[in-house]
This record gives sequence, C-alpha cells and structure tokens, in this order.
Amino acid sequence: MAQPPSGPRPPAPGRTAPGATPWPGNHPAAAPATGWPQQYPPAGSGAPWNRQFHAPHAPARPPAAPRKTGAASLTGARLLAWTGGAVTLLGVVMLLVLAASRGWFSPGARLVAGAALGVVLIGLAAWLHRKETARTGAAALAGTGVAALYLVVGSATAQYEYLPPAVGLLLAVLVAAGGLGLADVWRLQALAIGAVVGAAVLAPFVTQGWVPLLGGLVVVLEIAAGIVALRRNWPWLLVVGAGWAVLYTALAAGVARSSALWAAGTSAIATLVVGVAFALYALAKRDMAPAHGVLASAALPTLVLAGRLGGWGGAALAAGAAVLMLGVALVPSFSRPIRVVSLAVGAVALLVATSLPFSGEVAIAVIVGEAIGFTVAAAMLRSRITLMFAGGFAILGVLGAVARPLPPTALALFPMPPFIRGGLPQQGALVTGLLVAVLLVGLAVAMLVAFERTGLLGSRDGRTALWVIAGLVGLYGLTGVAVATAVLISPDRNGFVAGHAVVTVSWTILALVLLARGIRNTPLRIAGLVLVAAAVAKLILFDLVSLDGLARVGAFLGAGLVLLAAGVRYARLVAEAEQTDNPSPAPPAGRPVPAGAVAPGQAAQGRPPTQAQPPTQAQPPTQGPPPQDQGGRDTWGPPQ
Repeated sequence: MAQPPSGPRPPAPGRTAPGATPWPGNHPAAAPATGWPQQYPPAGSGAPWNRQFHAPHAPARPPAAPRKTGAASLTGARLLAWTGGAVTLLGVVMLLVLAASRGWFSPGARLVAGAALGVVLIGLAAWLHRKETARTGAAALAGTGVAALYLVVGSATAQYEYLPPAVGLLLAVLVAAGGLGLADVWRLQALAIGAVVGAAVLAPFVTQGWVPLLGGLVVVLEIAAGIVALRRNWPWLLVVGAGWAVLYTALAAGVARSSALWAAGTSAIATLVVGVAFALYALAKRDMAPAHGVLASAALPTLVLAGRLGGWGGAALAAGAAVLMLGVALVPSFSRPIRVVSLAVGAVALLVATSLPFSGEVAIAVIVGEAIGFTVAAAMLRSRITLMFAGGFAILGVLGAVARPLPPTALALFPMPPFIRGGLPQQGALVTGLLVAVLLVGLAVAMLVAFERTGLLGSRDGRTALWVIAGLVGLYGLTGVAVATAVLISPDRNGFVAGHAVVTVSWTILALVLLARGIRNTPLRIAGLVLVAAAVAKLILFDLVSLDGLARVGAFLGAGLVLLAAGVRYARLVAEAEQTDNPSPAPPAGRPVPAGAVAPGQAAQGRPPTQAQPPTQAQPPTQGPPPQDQGGRDTWGPPQ
C-alpha cells in the first residue's frame, strides 16, 4: 500500500490551512490513484506547497446587489427641487401683491419684471439641462418659469386690463405650447402636466368668464396636450388635458346665457369629438388604459347642454351623442372595454334624448321600443354585452308600463281605470295601452330570440328563469292586447268579459304550441305545461267568478276543446318522438334473416326484399349500422 507523503497532515475537510492558496490540482477528480487528495503540485512545476484540503468546487455565489440608494436620493432631490420651485413662485406672487399694495412700481413695470423672471428661469433651466446630473433641478426651474408667465398673462388680462381677452387667450396658448414643447423635447411628463394645469387654472381669469374664449382655450389645450401625449405615450397628460376641457365646457354649458348657448354648444360638441377621437386612438394604437376615462366623460358637456336646451333641440343634441357612442360600440375591431364604455355612455345619452321631448305614457312606450332595438342588435351581433343593456331598458320599460299606461287594475277590474272613467271610454289611454301591450309582446319575442342567439338558451341547457321572465312579459302584453282591443270595439262590460275569454283561449293555444315545440326541448315543454296550469287556474279563479253568460261558456268550451286537442296531439307527438329516438333493434350478426323479411339497410337503399343467406362465418354481435363487406354490399343480404 502506497504511503502518504511526509509532512504535516492535511486539515479536516471544509477547513483551510492558514496561508493556503488554491491550486487546480487539488480537486478530488485530479487525485492520484492512491486515494489521497492531491495537495501538492507536481514535481518540477515550481509551484508553492498547498496545505489546503480542497473539497469539490461549489458554485460561486453572485455578488450582493448594491443597495438602491440612488433612486431614493433622486426622489428626495426631485421633491426638494419642486418644493423650492413652488416656494419661489409663492414668493413672486407675494412680491407682486406687496408691490401693488404699496405702489412701488407701476403695473407695467411689475408685469415686465414678472415676465423677465419667467424667461430667466426657463433660460437657466435650459442651461442646466445640458448636464445630466442637473436635469431634476432644470425641470423644477422650467415649471416655475412657465407658472410665472401664466401669472403675468392672467394679471395683465384680468386685473390690470392691459390686454384684451383675445390677446390674453393667445398669449396663454403660446405659453402652454412652449411648456408642452419643452416637456416634449426633455421628455418630462410632469412638466407637460404642469403646463396644462397652469393654463387651465388661469383660463377663467384670462377670458374673464367669456364663454367662447373659455371653451376655445380649453379645447386648444386638449388638442395640444393630446398630440404630445400620443407622441410620447403619456396617458396621464391626455387625461389631464381632456379632464379640464370636459370640466369647463360642462360648466359653460350649464351657466351660459341664452345669447352664448351657441358658443357653449360648439365647445361641447368639439370636446365630444376631440375626446372620442383621442381616446379611441390612444386605446386602439397605444393601449393607454387611462384613456377609458376620457372616452366615458367626453359626452358629459353635450348632455348638460342638451338638458339646458330641453325640447326637441336638446333631444337632437343628446341623440347625436348617443348615435356617435353607439356607433363606436358597434365596431367589432375595438376591444371589449371600449365597447362596454361606449355602450354605457350611448345608453345614458339615449335615455336623456328620450326624456326631453316625451313624458308619461309616450316616454314609456319609446323606452320599450328602444329596449326592442337593443335586443335586436344583441341578437344580430350575438353580443351579451348589448343584451345586458337591452335588459336595463327592458326593466325600465316594463316597470313603467305596469305603473302608468297598462296597470294590472285595468286588466283585471271593471270599469278599468284609466281606460274607462265615469262610464266613458278614454280613447287616448286605450290606444296608448294597446300600443304598449303590443310592444311588450314584441319585446318578449325579441328577448327569447336574443337569448338563444347569444347562447343563453339551448335545447338541453336552457335557463328556465329567462324563459319564465320573458314568458311573463309576453303573457302580460298578450292579455293587454286582447282586453284593450275588445274594449275599443265594445267599451262596456261585454267587451271586457269577451276580451278575457279570448285571453283564456289564446293562453291555451299558446300552451299547445309550446308543448308541440318542446318534445325535445325541456324549457319549452316546461313553459307549455306551466301555461296550461295558468290557463286552467284562470278559468277557475277568474273566469268562473268575473265572467257570466255566453262569455263564460265560450271561455270554458274553447279552453276545453283546445286542451283536448292538445292532449291528443301531444300524445301522438311524444309517441313518434320515442319511436324515432329508440328504433327497433337489429338481429344479431351470425343469424339468418327469416324468409320474406327485409334485411336492415335494404328498405333505405330501395332493394327488393329477398331471402337472406347465412353468413359464412359467425361474427360477434355489434351495435350500430350493419357491417359492409369489401364489395360495399350488406352482409345481411345475398350478393346483388
């Protein structure tokens, strides 16, 4: 056995001898065959002795990440710089106020000094911005200079009246454009937002409350801010610019005098068009999620002005906003959030357009018609989102119909108020009630079609609650159609009872139709059975008590005959369906077909019945269609 080299023993594994240096040969893989780790360099290599017992190399640990002190320091520097800018601006304001109160300088000198200070601050910011380490302070100086120029323009226009409003507006726009341009070049969103906010805050003072100038200023600001925001992909700059425009144009539309309504309307329409255009581009091309707020609020000034105008003029303005927003919602290439927001705004605008020229029963009828329109659109587009808004309009319309033009008391009690008052028929109320009843029937049918086309109903997994709701609305409308028509023909009790007799028979016929269509459709079958039960309950609980004479006899005879026919026909349809679903089983394979019998498949193929030959080899029984041989002939019958 080989002896280990003389000298001190190596330290225990995992320990390092003092002064040891790593050596490539110390790895156990390079150890000699003696089994001892190689702890010394080869002879003649001239390398120093290594007393380290070198264990297998472990992966080197990555160096510890340096502490992120730069970001915190930079944030503190920004806060300090912007705080200094705000304090400096406050000092400028205090200086101007003190100079004005003590009469130190003439107003012109004060304004010139303020403008010079603003220009100097911006120039100093441009000089500092050349150095990367001084750019934070440069942004703060530039923001302070822009704010100082805004103060000068506002004072010259509103306080001293040195400048007419038009010139003040032009100067304010130039200052805003300069601030936005500087922010665009330096790529500082905070500076751009500050420029827009400063112009927006001074806008009422510069324009002195003149509506055309105020609306024009904020719309120009919105356009300038939107261009820079889309260029640099700054969503919050877009939101700030559009927010000020919406706020001021809405206030102008609400408080403008009659002579200035045209200007307020122009600003409101411009805000709507510009806001929708910028929001759609930002959402579709730049994926700016905050732009959804711009899209949702763009129509607010238009709706405020529509309410201020009232009548058909306001309705036309709100209807235009509704058409624009609903048109956006119908574009299939837009994303789901865009379409939902557009649908919501368009629905609100449509309600405003409906409520301004109409009132009472007519407004309810229009709302039910709008619900039908939304439902038809949902069915055509197969859109559940559109169907959701259609459901909202339907709820409003149905509740309004039950409360005003078609109350339950008018259908269940005689003299049927408000259809008949003091023994005299009210033709207007009857016609309105009949129209609303027809619309309710159409709404129920459209809802069922939309439920099916959007996948909410099916032959096997239909939702019974939807069938019940739509069915109740349809039955209520059908009852109103029958009773109102009968009372229009005969405005007395005879017409009332005749209408209810027709209602009972029509319920029974409708139940028969549902049962016939519901052989393989569980919801339809359940609806038909429920309607049969409802018709029988109406016969016993209402017709037997309220009707008399020929009307009662006609109701019972008509309903009874229809129920008899329904029972016979339904039993036959069920039997035929069972035969179709469960055909007679075919004889098992390997057994001969009796003489004169028709082999399976021959009747369908038009072959004459022949005597079948037994197959040459017995086959195990199988399910499904009869097997085919290589020649394509039935193995149940003889070769043809």
